[in-house]
Amino acid sequence: MLQEEGPRTVELDLGQELTTVGGGQLLMDEHGCHVLIPDMNDRGVLDVTFVACTQSIFGYPNDEAQEGHPLARGLAYGVYEVFGSDWAQRLEQQNRVRFPDVRWAPKRHFLMLMHESMGEFLADDVRVDLHFSTLQAGDYDRVAHQVFQQVLDGTDPTMLPHPQIDRP
Repeated sequence: MLQEEGPRTVELDLGQELTTVGGGQLLMDEHGCHVLIPDMNDRGVLDVTFVACTQSIFGYPNDEAQEGHPLARGLAYGVYEVFGSDWAQRLEQQNRVRFPDVRWAPKRHFLMLMHESMGEFLADDVRVDLHFSTLQAGDYDRVAHQVFQQVLDGTDPTMLPHPQIDRP
């Protein structure tokens, strides 16, 4: 009998290298989840956006303790996709208590490893935008304000799993 393997991670090439100093700043609203980090080459602030993020886990462990996390063990700083995860299915099952006939559209499980923190994100997609600056005091606040203003002005999808699929 074949034994089923657990989740596996695949590093994503998002066109930017994640920094090896500091951690990230998490900004989440109903439209998405943003992690702001300094650019590796000191060109500005990176906005790692998890599009239509339904749920996130952010913070501990830092890089010294990441070996104890089953998905992060042996991985370098970066953004990974987790295949074989049951996270979305568990949430959909919980949702059936109130909405028994609603089935969600697929979601993707992402893992982001940084120096002082890590995050897991259940979202539709991930992208990275570079906000240029000279990394002076207050830059993160300015970029955070800019990110939220873009969300308010835009038509980003909500955090809910859309489109929902009704199946018998």
